Amino acid sequence: MSRFSKSSAVILALTVALGACTDGIGLNDTPFDASVSAGDLQAVQGAFAATVFESLALSSQSFGLVADTGAVPVSLLQASLAAASSGSRWEAAAAAQAFAAAGPAAGSLLHLDLRGRTYDRDVDGYRWNPNRTDAPVNGVRFILYEVDPVTHEPGTTEIGYVDLLDESTDLAYVARVIVVTGGVERINYTVSAVVGAQTVAFTVSGFIGDGTTQIDVELSMTFVHNFPVSIATVEHDFSVPSRGFELSARVVFEFNDETLQGSIDINATFMQGAHSVTFTGLITFSEGDLPTEGGTFEIHVDGQLFATITVDGDAVTVQNSTGGALTAAEAEAVRRIFDGLQEMFDDRFEDFVRPVAWMFEAA
Repeated sequence: MSRFSKSSAVILALTVALGACTDGIGLNDTPFDASVSAGDLQAVQGAFAATVFESLALSSQSFGLVADTGAVPVSLLQASLAAASSGSRWEAAAAAQAFAAAGPAAGSLLHLDLRGRTYDRDVDGYRWNPNRTDAPVNGVRFILYEVDPVTHEPGTTEIGYVDLLDESTDLAYVARVIVVTGGVERINYTVSAVVGAQTVAFTVSGFIGDGTTQIDVELSMTFVHNFPVSIATVEHDFSVPSRGFELSARVVFEFNDETLQGSIDINATFMQGAHSVTFTGLITFSEGDLPTEGGTFEIHVDGQLFATITVDGDAVTVQNSTGGALTAAEAEAVRRIFDGLQEMFDDRFEDFVRPVAWMFEAA
């Protein structure tokens, strides 16, 4: 996934960095405000960094220990993305093997003998507590605990619970994650998977919140493996309704296992109130004895060309609409915002899938 991380995160960082231009760029009368942009990003990052999300992320690493697991079909997520984006014969072979092990197209995710159980934690991890009978009838409940700020390990003080529900149909595997702390629902989303002979589609849909800001999330990944061509389409959509903030990106990876050539097609949109920033472009690459990578992108603010980005190997050149260099302030904005966006997009899919991965694997 290194190529995905590099291309999508870098380009989106450059996109949002346009907020540094406060001289009235665009058709709207209100300038695009960099400080507001930074605040929007901090609000999104803050929700993912909140105590409840951290507790869920850490605790969910032990959820899978409550049942034996197999190999169906969540392993396709990593294998599929890697096959399309890395440009590797080995990765393509791994994806084919993952499809072979994927099993039925749909079915129940959670064994009947696990439903209705509540698990709390001791020094050895999560254990079923038959004295707690508050779990949902179509799922399981895990008690969440405070996270030690030093060790970053779950402690002993209960802060809430997470319910994992099996909402599968005849057409798709569907798992719902609900997290409640202090009697308030902080997180609610579904993870869906549809598996075909040579295709897989994962979707994450719902919201997370830190008690103040709610982040609506829509993520999808579709992979098609039709030898020798593999195509992965990844879409990330985040919105903060209370701030009028939206950020979306669509990245299409394509790789030919015979020619060892591929491409990354990126289309991203960042919206702050009435302002719209769009980014479109294409990177092509080849593997082998003489690997190459290059492409050109354009950034528009409210329909007006703002910058052109040229990628040649590891070199990235950014020019303004007249062919000149970005100002020092704009370059500094890129550096400030880059880390936040990288954290937002790198492995975010896995963050949402992790709490229910053991359910899919046990299907």
